[in-house]
Amino acid sequence: MLLVALSAGTIQPATPHDKAYWRAIAAAKFEVPAGVTAQQLAPELLAGLGATDPELRDDLTLSILTSWIYQKKLLSPEDLRPMIRTLEANLRKGVGETGTDGVLLRSFSALTLAVIAARDNDAPFLSEDEFGRLLDAALAYFHDERDTRGFDPSKGWMHSAAHTSDLLKFLARNSRLPVSGQSRFLSALLEKNRDAPAPFSQGEDERMARVAISVVRRADFDRDGFRAWLTSAQAAAKFPNPATAGALRAQQNVRHLLAALWTELSVDERPSEGADFAKTALRDALKGLF
Repeated sequence: MLLVALSAGTIQPATPHDKAYWRAIAAAKFEVPAGVTAQQLAPELLAGLGATDPELRDDLTLSILTSWIYQKKLLSPEDLRPMIRTLEANLRKGVGETGTDGVLLRSFSALTLAVIAARDNDAPFLSEDEFGRLLDAALAYFHDERDTRGFDPSKGWMHSAAHTSDLLKFLARNSRLPVSGQSRFLSALLEKNRDAPAPFSQGEDERMARVAISVVRRADFDRDGFRAWLTSAQAAAKFPNPATAGALRAQQNVRHLLAALWTELSVDERPSEGADFAKTALRDALKGLF
């Protein structure tokens, strides 16, 4: 029987199974095998988030965790708490490096935290302190991650900016977020696009736009804060003078973010006074850019 070991508040991986074991679980519609529990298998799955094999990491490990955390809810809040601590710690492992496989563990840990954040939105279980710590960890990782590669032909999706945006999207919907906290998300989006070491070209703009949409659709949406952010974003999206490779990269990233935000708001027909306000303000800002 596999044992779950805890050390310094984080989950340690158990003895690994082969890929066929996880394929069988996926083929069985994510039912837990006889003689073992989801709680016992969770540490090994968390370790698999850093696998360089895209099938093992994405199709199996992440899919199984998503099912057990969110769809089937086989892992309780008390099971999830040590998992969150492990995943938060993973976000800092090698952060700042580029061109290494370490980004896989960081990026897919952020995506798994997004699943947990979505679960907490549906049925809140995090304390105020736990939510605040997760938010701080997510924003710090979003800022500090320098490996922004999207898709690798042999290792599959890396996509750290997109995966962290998914986490931020759900955190921005949380009822515990104070009005004053909305600006943290918007500022993070602008900084990421302005300071990114490479252009975003594999759908990251759309995923980041959904973070802003989560903010503008809140019942307590801070319209003045959004307008101030939009003024800063509009300035960053103007043609730079002087033009340098870095300045042009930043300008294009921000322009693409604003364009993606406009598109997403325009095609989303769900009623929202905040979204209507944001779309009007965004249209006015875009008139001076295109």
